[in-house]
Amino acid sequence: YPKNDFFVADVFKSIQLFSLGPGLVQRFRPDFKQKFANFFDDDTISEYIYHCNAQTPSGEAAFKAMTESLGWARRPMLQRIHMIRRDLPITLIYGANSWIDTSTGEKVRYLRPGCYVNDMAIPGASHHVYADQPRAFNTAVEQICDSVD
Repeated sequence: YPKNDFFVADVFKSIQLFSLGPGLVQRFRPDFKQKFANFFDDDTISEYIYHCNAQTPSGEAAFKAMTESLGWARRPMLQRIHMIRRDLPITLIYGANSWIDTSTGEKVRYLRPGCYVNDMAIPGASHHVYADQPRAFNTAVEQICDSVD
């Protein structure tokens, strides 16, 4: 990643020297642990988040390369949706409480007449559907996979 850019991982790498990283994640973002309390009763989530961010930030660098200011897509998929094979079914999954524009499903249906296009809104989930409603998300993905097998 570019050496002159500041990344969250740089902070975590510095903290690693003091062996405080996972504890600081827990202290400053207790919501992460609370969100997954039904799955883990230890510090697994804090450890995971710390170690993901203490590594060279390939995901963060990729996100930066794919987006413009404020997180807007550099090359929106909607502008290229016509390039996907027409026999390939498409399902979009959203959190019902997401800040993301959920009209994309309607736009994709309009741009792919006669093709299978489905969109699903998961109740009680925001943008991070997989984290907010993991069981409902997994059920939706299983239904999608079963429908195309």
